[in-house]
Amino acid sequence: MSEMERILRAKIEKNRVIPGTVDVKGIEYVYFSDNGKGSFRKQFLTLGQNMSRPVQEHGGIISQACRITIPDGTLFHGLSYRGDMEDWRLQMRESTEALGLLLARIEGDRLVISDGRSVPLAECKVDFG
Repeated sequence: MSEMERILRAKIEKNRVIPGTVDVKGIEYVYFSDNGKGSFRKQFLTLGQNMSRPVQEHGGIISQACRITIPDGTLFHGLSYRGDMEDWRLQMRESTEALGLLLARIEGDRLVISDGRSVPLAECKVDFG
């Protein structure tokens, strides 16, 4: 039992599921490429500020605390959104394009990237936290 497990008096799950590999009704998972310009928080805020339309009235967007690095070294950060799905999807696409970032999603056992590449998840490094 780890120190944290002793403090919480609970077993901590070590086998986490990669967000997007399991469908969750009403939630969509995407990953955006890291631009190398500051922390995840800074990039996340920049992504949100670069949306062409106001933030939706219904739903929201949150970090999934999951990073996927593909074999060429490109790092992707996980996000999810719920609510006005079509509008969130459009806003994420527009914002990443405006910032010159890639957008990706998981389809089956692959990470499908907006530039047309498709990488097996088994070939990627996945980090949580």
